[in-house]
Formats: sequence, structure tokens, C-alpha cells
Amino acid sequence: MRQKRTKQYKRLMALYSISFGFREPYQILVDSNFMRTALRYKMDISKQLCTVMLGNTKQLYTSCTLAEVKDQSKDEFGTENALKRFELRGCIHRHKPVSSAECILSIIGPDNPHNYCVATQNESLRKRFRAIPGIPLLYINRTVLILEPPSYATLQKSKKIENVKTHASVEELSFLAKANSDIQVDTEKPKKKRKGPKEPNPLSCKKKKMKVLPQNKKNSEMGKISLTNVRLI
Repeated sequence: MRQKRTKQYKRLMALYSISFGFREPYQILVDSNFMRTALRYKMDISKQLCTVMLGNTKQLYTSCTLAEVKDQSKDEFGTENALKRFELRGCIHRHKPVSSAECILSIIGPDNPHNYCVATQNESLRKRFRAIPGIPLLYINRTVLILEPPSYATLQKSKKIENVKTHASVEELSFLAKANSDIQVDTEKPKKKRKGPKEPNPLSCKKKKMKVLPQNKKNSEMGKISLTNVRLI
């Protein structure tokens, strides 16, 4: 797999992991068309799924998918035996099987609660799954396994989830508002008044400094005093 495509798939799986909680091993529901195409091109699909998903995977099939393969008149690629190597995922159509597409749709539901990936060659089925957020879709293009880019619904749901994570909830905002109101009440408490005026601290009062006369002025003052004494005599 090319390095550019590897980086792209790494970003995609990080989005599904952070926003929707996907974890290893990734659970992949496969249908009969996907398995038939993989066998026709002689692909080691288990290995390639791990390479594309960048982690361990668990391939799943339903009893409706197996019944669909058995109903076909000719199974030239050994699809039935290939499916039985994977893990059987139970469905509600055990006694009355439906088509593989209908069965997978019923398992995914409106919001894919069990974090399934879907591998199918059915374009109309992939189109229906693009309207449901958080479903990684895989298909085979010639001999290359492709992981589809996230759909518009997936990107919008991811943005909404990230906004919820980064912004405070209603409970947190109400708690903060209550805490701020309690702080304001505490700061508005009246201060206790002191009883009567207090005398100034004598240590804080500055002492009066003696005025020091310059030497010239001091001599003139002494001369005046001596002249007055002479006149008196």
C-alpha cells in the first residue's frame, strides 16, 4: 500500500476511534458479493483488511449471507467455504432468511451501536450507509481494497461530538454560576467597625531635625553678637 494512502487511512481510523469509539479488533461485516470478488482476484482478504485498517480485524458473516450463497446455482469460487472461516454473527432471521443487504441493515440499525465496519460491493447499500454516521465502508476496486472517505453525515457528527467535548455542559455551567454567586456573597459582607479613634503610633512619628547653619552664616552671626556686646560696653 502506498505511503500517501496509508497516511490517509491512519487519519480516517483516528477519526473513527476518537469520535465514535472504534477499538481493535475492528469488527467487519462482509457480504457474499465482497467475498466472491476477493476470491475471484485471489486476494488474501484477512491480511489486506488488517493492512488497510491498520490494526487487528475480526471478519463476520451472517446466516442470511451464507443462505444467499447456498441459494446460488453455482459457487465457482468456493465462497461458502471461505465465509465459514470467519466468525458467525447471529441475526434475527434464522428461521426465515432475508437478503444479505437487508440483514446487514438490520444489524447496523439507525446509529451503528456496536461499531461495525461494512465490506460490500453493493453500491446502493453503501449509499444507504453513508447517511448513517460512523460506519467505515470498504470495497474492492479491481485488486485493491479501498476504505472510503468519511461521509458528510460522519463528518458532521464528529464535529458535534468534538464541540461537546470542548465546551462545558449545562450541569458544569450551572455549578460554576452557583459557585460565582457564593463568592460574591462572601465578598459583600460588611467589615467590622473599630471602636473609637486610635492615637498615632509614636514610633511612626518623625522626630524634628535640628537646623544646621552653614559655616559662613555661623561666623556672621557670631560677629553680630560681638558688635552688640561692644556697644553695650
